[in-house]
Amino acid sequence: MTGFWDSGEKSTASERRLQRMEEARRRVEAGENTSPPPPPAPARSTRPTRSARTAKASTVDPLAVTGAQFAVWRSVQHFCSTDSTPDARGANLDLLVAWSDSIQPFRLRQRIVARLDNEGAWLPVCYAKDGAREPITQAQAERYREARIGETTLSGGAQKPLKDTDHPDETLTL
Repeated sequence: MTGFWDSGEKSTASERRLQRMEEARRRVEAGENTSPPPPPAPARSTRPTRSARTAKASTVDPLAVTGAQFAVWRSVQHFCSTDSTPDARGANLDLLVAWSDSIQPFRLRQRIVARLDNEGAWLPVCYAKDGAREPITQAQAERYREARIGETTLSGGAQKPLKDTDHPDETLTL
């Protein structure tokens, strides 16, 4: 038998179904219906993997300096405004980050926490989001610091400029 309909006879649907089942059974027993062997594994590439080529950007360690003073701004745009005042400042980083969620008008924006260095300049150390610290890369922290002191401009051209009323009236000490 070479196919299902070789006989040339007229048969009923049940007879044809039985013929198909017999043919399928014969193929399984003869090994014709086995799946092909899996393809050979690809040869190992001698090129380094992507993760080996690109090192992860270094992040700022917020607690690298002991006894430091920290401050939180309601957004990166606020921080990058020269001489802007923070919303709060204190020595307890985690308390500032947790408190930053209470800044309602700018809740959707990413808040930024900075550390006061020996020269009196603020260096961003992390973002504050949902009461937790999020890391900031060293390169990004430097960009924000340079924008704050006026060496560069922040690239967010689509942002509306801040008004005087957008900044806090006073800095809270925690």
